[in-house]
Amino acid sequence: MIKHIDINEEQIEKILDLLNALNDQTRQKIIMIFQTQKEYCVNDIAKQFNLSRPTISHHLNLMKRSKILLARKEGKEIYYSFNKEYVIGNLELLISYLRGCC
Repeated sequence: MIKHIDINEEQIEKILDLLNALNDQTRQKIIMIFQTQKEYCVNDIAKQFNLSRPTISHHLNLMKRSKILLARKEGKEIYYSFNKEYVIGNLELLISYLRGCC
């Protein structure tokens, strides 16, 4: 028997923000580059795409706000890393909720 899991409004908002941020092909591709390296600066990410630095920065900021990416500043450069635990945790919560409710 599958256990019913309750999720609150705050958890729903986090999951919706996450899904919205993942609903873009460029952002999905950005996540994929973290398979080969743990951290990248904006320039390193922009070099892997046929997009301008401002466009990449826009995507990175959205991903940071939705907590898909973590950021740390070193000098003038910001380094981004994939927030794997947060993403997986929220997706697992959604899956558990769906298994129990439907």
